[in-house]
Amino acid sequence: MKRSIIFLAVAGLLGSGAAFGQQLVASRFSGGVYIVNTTTAVPTLVPGTGTYQMTGLGNGPTGNEVDGQFYGNPIRLVDLTTGTSILRAAPSIGEVNGYTTDPVGGVGYVADNGFFGSIDLATSVVTPLANPGDDMEALAVDVANGTVYGVGNVGVLRAYDIGTNTWSTVGVPFGISPFYDEAGLAFDPVTSTLYLLNTDGNLYSVNPATGAAVLIGNVGFSDSFGLTWTGTGAAPIAQGVELDAVPGAPLVYAEEINATPGAPVSLLNPAGDLNLSSQLGYSFSAGEVRYARFECSNGLRFSAGSTAVYDGPGNASLGAINGLGGSFMSFSVTANDNTVVASDRLVITGDRQITGTDDVSCTYGLYDFPSQAATGGAAGRVYTVTGPYLRFAPSYALDVEIEGNPIADVESADPAYSEFTLASPTNSVALGRIGRFNYGEVQDVTGAVQPLSPAGPQVTLVDLMGADTALLFAGDFSAASDVFFSSAADCTVNVQSADDFNQFEAVFTIGSDAALAHQLCFATDGVAIPVSDYTVALDAVAASPAYVVTDLAPQALGEITRNGTELQAPLAQVPSGYLSRMVLTNTGSQARTYAIEVLGETGNVISSSNLTGTVAANATLVVDLNTVLTGFTAAPRATLNVTIAAPNNTIQGLYQIVNPNSGTLSNHVMVRPGKN
Repeated sequence: MKRSIIFLAVAGLLGSGAAFGQQLVASRFSGGVYIVNTTTAVPTLVPGTGTYQMTGLGNGPTGNEVDGQFYGNPIRLVDLTTGTSILRAAPSIGEVNGYTTDPVGGVGYVADNGFFGSIDLATSVVTPLANPGDDMEALAVDVANGTVYGVGNVGVLRAYDIGTNTWSTVGVPFGISPFYDEAGLAFDPVTSTLYLLNTDGNLYSVNPATGAAVLIGNVGFSDSFGLTWTGTGAAPIAQGVELDAVPGAPLVYAEEINATPGAPVSLLNPAGDLNLSSQLGYSFSAGEVRYARFECSNGLRFSAGSTAVYDGPGNASLGAINGLGGSFMSFSVTANDNTVVASDRLVITGDRQITGTDDVSCTYGLYDFPSQAATGGAAGRVYTVTGPYLRFAPSYALDVEIEGNPIADVESADPAYSEFTLASPTNSVALGRIGRFNYGEVQDVTGAVQPLSPAGPQVTLVDLMGADTALLFAGDFSAASDVFFSSAADCTVNVQSADDFNQFEAVFTIGSDAALAHQLCFATDGVAIPVSDYTVALDAVAASPAYVVTDLAPQALGEITRNGTELQAPLAQVPSGYLSRMVLTNTGSQARTYAIEVLGETGNVISSSNLTGTVAANATLVVDLNTVLTGFTAAPRATLNVTIAAPNNTIQGLYQIVNPNSGTLSNHVMVRPGKN
């Protein structure tokens, strides 16, 4: 497996040695360091270590080493290949039983007789820490979660929080009898498993969340003195976004994030998904030094806590990072052997800051000299690659799935057009489905990847939308008794009724709720249903200043039409001495009935008669309007709406007024409301 060597932002950290598999290592009081099989508990002596009496064990910096106190002497580092040891630290402490190491941070933790503290392995300085409340005899560290586990004389698992300097008890006592005061504890970071080696030789796996212990087997000796898990203390580092990937796979963030140059937003990187990586692109000779540069577009900034990591089987050191807090960083890469090759990788960890929501691409380059890496460009560059890093996309969407067309029936019970035709999907004369639509998170509406929030998880409607967010439906709802959402195509289930509706629109306040697979339904109210087109739009209101949400434009949802013919004479006059006529032509093969509706100006009371009749098949009917408009209290004029129970394409209408004295006439084709 590959070995990842992590280098802090403030300084380079030298790593050496080849890559080794992770394994469980134990020590004996009588001497010897052993590799222990975690399935069978069978130990294998590391050659050359038979005389090493190591009290407590920790993990060395390369994964091929363990360290610990040589029975009251300074802490030494043991090479698991050669069995040789070298001095690592000489802290001013006596003999200890509990010992473990954070191989990344270069910190050791020690415990004995109620004392607990840390050791800076570079300076040997000891710092007392919180009293564990027990005589800790064995320690193990979970680097990723900042936890030191300990086992004391009472045989119960305890956990120390490095960040808060506090201890807590995990679960209940192991129930191991007898439980001795010289034990070993190790943590496997890949499987998140603790291993406990009792002095009687029994090896247990321990759940770090509950403290439950399960016997694996016996190692065959009863003087165990330490236990550790080798490796760098972490699972393989996440590559994040790989600049050299083809095709590129940028992370997708919400375009609604409210980020500006004056108020940048931090993108957190808890799981390493935001890491930025590239192949090294160049094979080094031992001792060779080159200089790496990562730079990104559109105001992206590398946060101060970012680190650079060499990920490969070779032995390389990275220098201090220059440029943190800005849009580029540079650092040295030094090969300590001949195995640092072009396919090895560099990974940039840490959080990022954005100053806007334009897409971001990044470039990696490897240079001959530090000044060239600091400047960028082509001069002295031995390798470069550019790829997409961040993409910003909408987090919510609106889509019309089915455009409906309920038909108002001319042959409804009085009045005409007050009911719908009996047809699918509602199969009801009282209900019309105007259309089916989806509104919600983009992953649910279009199937696209749901964008991320600055904290890392996918953004949700709860994050984005305030309580006043509403869906707006434009159209004429004046003839409805109710306008509502339904989850059923036949509109038999009312999910939500409109807050308000009128001849212009219907409004549904939905807040942060989605409206997926919803039908917009129109319930009749016993009055004539007008012809109308309908659209759906979103009126978006942000949940907080953290996001800027925008309205979604109207989309055609459906229409209500009529199955008869409607004609109108906007201004029909019957002045004295003139002939005023309405002409109806029926080109169909059936006789058709008609009805006239008379509308007048305010204050003009109009008397009428002969408002119904029949137009014969394939015939023309001339109606003398003097027999229809029989009286006025004001000017002799009115608007005529004529409804004919016939297909629209079979009926034509004409309004005509004639001056018999002069012979002049005026013809006006009757208009079709909603069409002309």
